[in-house]
Amino acid sequence: MVQLDTYQRGMPVWIDVMAQTSNQREALMAFYTAVFGWEWDVSGEEMDFYCIASCSGRPVMGLGQAPEGSGVMVTYFSTDDVHASTKKAEEMGATVVMAPMDVMDIGSMAMLIDPTGAVHGLWQPKTFQGFGVVYEPNSPGWFDHTSKEPAKAATYYRDLTGHTLNESENEMRVLMNGDQWFASISHDHAGRDSAQWNPIFVTDSLARVRDLVRSLGAAVVLEEMEVPGSAISVFVEPVMQTAITIMAAGHPPE
Repeated sequence: MVQLDTYQRGMPVWIDVMAQTSNQREALMAFYTAVFGWEWDVSGEEMDFYCIASCSGRPVMGLGQAPEGSGVMVTYFSTDDVHASTKKAEEMGATVVMAPMDVMDIGSMAMLIDPTGAVHGLWQPKTFQGFGVVYEPNSPGWFDHTSKEPAKAATYYRDLTGHTLNESENEMRVLMNGDQWFASISHDHAGRDSAQWNPIFVTDSLARVRDLVRSLGAAVVLEEMEVPGSAISVFVEPVMQTAITIMAAGHPPE
């Protein structure tokens, strides 16, 4: 299991989703538990009942509740100075949705919209680092950004994260931390209303999960598609109608 205790600056460090009501939040918890086998730690009212999902005892995703909750999965990037990173993002054309703020004693966060319209977060850790496991079944394995302006998005995230960008002749853009591939910047061919980050979760069997989510009321919108080093499927969960991408288990990107 690829377990993590710290993250290098600029790497994807967390994912969370906001539901609108307690019923939706509880239904999402039940759905994700059925699909991924996650366990949940639910906070008290002082933290708006924010829930942290764990895979084999290690955190993998957050689930909150707010009247404006949309079900969008937000990807957060690690920073050692959330104020400086927020200022830099603004200078590169991002819009600040939530200015830097402390989250009790666990860290500091900010929420932004990148120049192509995708929501993303920044996380400066204190006692909570973020993901505790990646690249394993039932945990995050990849991150894909889609927009109509992938070149603009790629430049923004290269400069924001401080990592490098690999561009191929077929316009595939990959963010790299040294030799490690960790995210792709893609052109949106699906006609979505806005740009977005798409976290991708690893599973031991695409076919098994497709059958399972159908039985739970989800709609499978992409049966299976080969991608470099793996294959993916996409389904829409039945509570918030959020599209979830899963990928076949393999090896961590190099």
